[in-house]
Amino acid sequence: MVSPLLTPGVIVGISTLVFWREWFGVSGGLFLTVVAQSSFIAAYAMLLFSARLERFDPALEEAALDLGATHGQVFRRITLPYLMPAILSAALLAFLQSFENYNTTLFVRGLDTTLTVFIATKVRTGLTPAVNALSLVLIALTVLGAVVYEILRRREARRQAGSVTA
Repeated sequence: MVSPLLTPGVIVGISTLVFWREWFGVSGGLFLTVVAQSSFIAAYAMLLFSARLERFDPALEEAALDLGATHGQVFRRITLPYLMPAILSAALLAFLQSFENYNTTLFVRGLDTTLTVFIATKVRTGLTPAVNALSLVLIALTVLGAVVYEILRRREARRQAGSVTA
């Protein structure tokens, strides 16, 4: 699972393209871009999930099963809420890594233009107001995410402080 982290994006892109072209006749496009990005980013997500699950107490699941919950209920009400921070972190990290992993996208995109390739092309040929607006939106979303996270963190800290004193 960790090998994609150590492999340069160029190698991931070329090997994905060669594999899918040889075995399945797929010569590039958005499908192959998603496959290549997923194979690279899955390693990051797996590291986040495994780190979160290291601290998980399996006795919680066993207790719920002993109390009559089905496996689906245990997953939905115990495991999934516990994994939610890792899932959200993995989603954000995957989004950011897909921007950073330009080399992989460049090799497997075929004739399709992804957002990363569009931005890189505009930077090389001359910036347009569209790129500036996109940058502003990405910065605003980042700041908004940080503010929402901080508000939720402080609310949780107040809630925990209130339950300790009560």
